Amino acid sequence: MRVPFFDSKQKPWVGLLGIIAFMVFYMVPNHLKFFSPMYLNMLGFEKQIPFMDWTIWFYISDYLYIAAVFVLLRNKENMNRIYYSQIAMLIFTMTVFFVIPTTYPRPEIEYHGISGWMLGLLHSADTPGNACPSVHVGMTFLAGFGFIKEKRYLFPIFMVWALLISLSTLTVKQHYFMDVLSGVVMAILFYFLAQRFIKERA
Repeated sequence: MRVPFFDSKQKPWVGLLGIIAFMVFYMVPNHLKFFSPMYLNMLGFEKQIPFMDWTIWFYISDYLYIAAVFVLLRNKENMNRIYYSQIAMLIFTMTVFFVIPTTYPRPEIEYHGISGWMLGLLHSADTPGNACPSVHVGMTFLAGFGFIKEKRYLFPIFMVWALLISLSTLTVKQHYFMDVLSGVVMAILFYFLAQRFIKERA
């Protein structure tokens, strides 16, 4: 697939378009349902994972993570493939969320302190729907894969950060383990598809 590639000077408005795409492709199916969402089977060990409200800071650091990757990537071909693969992933997951909607059995939560306030803010905007696969996990790992091609010294750092973000989706009771696993698999798949099929339009 040939698409128009952007350069570093065009990043501000391209990044804004990416934010708009996220709002449309993720938030619309999060609040608009055509079918009744279903619950997934929770694995035994998942039931033992404690709720830890302070891990919300890892969870929301996802937005800083993706922004940091977008700023740090400089290779034109690399940054465009990561960008377009993320847009493609959002379109794919939006389709999944409309056709096979899933939801998480979010427990009753008492919000305390600054972490509780932030968690409450998240829960007021983001329903427990759009569960599987986890866009939060998929977008994070896919962005971090950008360091496979450049600035490779940052790759292990961002992978550890991505792992912490992924674990936080479980400890703030937003996702199943299956959501996390499918998010990682989805990131790997879209990364390799982008390397194979996304090319600059002449």
